[in-house]
Amino acid sequence: MKKIPKALQLIIKLVISCAFFSVLLSFVRGNELAAVFAHVNWPFFGISFAVTLFMFAVSCTKWKIILDLKTTQLNYWEIFKIYLIGSFFSNLLPSTVGGDVVRSYYAGRLIDNQSYSAVSVFVERFSGIVFLFILVFLAPLFRVELYANPYLFVPAGAGLFCAAITLWLWKAQNPFKFPNRLAEGIFAGLHGISRKSFFTWLAKPTVFLENLYRSVILRLKKLKEELQIAVDAVKQDSRFLSRLIGLTVLFYILTWVNVYTTFRAFDVEVNFWAICAVVPAILFVAHVPVTLLGNLGYFESVFVFYFLMVGVGGAESLAMGLLLRLKMLCLGGLGFISYVIYRQKHRLTLKKDEFPV
Repeated sequence: MKKIPKALQLIIKLVISCAFFSVLLSFVRGNELAAVFAHVNWPFFGISFAVTLFMFAVSCTKWKIILDLKTTQLNYWEIFKIYLIGSFFSNLLPSTVGGDVVRSYYAGRLIDNQSYSAVSVFVERFSGIVFLFILVFLAPLFRVELYANPYLFVPAGAGLFCAAITLWLWKAQNPFKFPNRLAEGIFAGLHGISRKSFFTWLAKPTVFLENLYRSVILRLKKLKEELQIAVDAVKQDSRFLSRLIGLTVLFYILTWVNVYTTFRAFDVEVNFWAICAVVPAILFVAHVPVTLLGNLGYFESVFVFYFLMVGVGGAESLAMGLLLRLKMLCLGGLGFISYVIYRQKHRLTLKKDEFPV
């Protein structure tokens, strides 16, 4: 299968971003949004930014304890700056070079160990994702009636499935043996059917599905290898796992507080337990990379859609989502300053062939 050129991918994502904002604005009248922005609660506005910085600091602390398993060369301030640079690449650049790759590169150059730097970024990020899988399944317990809504029930089921797949990859010695045998039988049968005169149209879809399956299996094999490397690394410190889990739990509690204080920044009162119930599903759905610049447009649309289900108006949710976006952009702006200073101080130039795979 031919890959879509990167320039075309960027154009497609830009069009999708514009489409999401167009749909959003069709549901939210301009005067309604302006009315929400006119009622800024400045104390909560400041608290909201402080919570975002605290969340960022927790993520940096989590990454540092992982790096400290192998090396103590990087102090906290150094890690903070590198994380800011990652935010710049993730939130401000329409680039295929993600913030995690950039973080891994810079840290790897400074500790002279690109492979462990990549492992540390993987553990820091993936531990949060695995916890999100569990949380998206359990969080609707804060508002049990939401389980009846397919837009909560389906992500909850998907989160449970993803958590089970992760556990299966981690524990099973040969997790791909049975799926490969099953897939071989199915595809052999489909190829046989497609050779018959009335079913020749099945040939191309079968090849497409076969290639898709192989691609998924390759990614899962890579994930299993990374999981094993990560497990071997964390076995070196018996206290490490509890600290990692504690920081991950703290981060997601702060995520709820972040959304609550951002609503309050516009004098919008939202039930905190409703926020706890829907935010994990929002984060789970919003992880799908469909647009540019940190899922611009799509991210805000998901927030509006889910908060409408718990009785929050579209204008209020959109204002909250836009303030969340502003805070991410501010972190990205600080990351740009750090990136410029870092390049001059350390003379580290990003080269594609040096990125860890």
